Amino acid sequence: MEDEKRVVEMDRAVYAIIINSLLSMKNELRQQEKETDLIDKVIIKIAKAPSKKQKGIFHRKKGDSYETR
Repeated sequence: MEDEKRVVEMDRAVYAIIINSLLSMKNELRQQEKETDLIDKVIIKIAKAPSKKQKGIFHRKKGDSYETR
């Protein structure tokens, strides 16, 4: 059975919060002398995830979508 893949869109602020949270969790596990392999894999996956390039010129947010010129 193939693993289900999920796509999450986030801005830079959310991305930074997730990375910082994972790093904090990794540091806590290290202090407790526990394995950090799984956290390391998740950090690498998130860091290597491609960013979505927006097409067009985005100048103003209206509702939940951006308007283009």
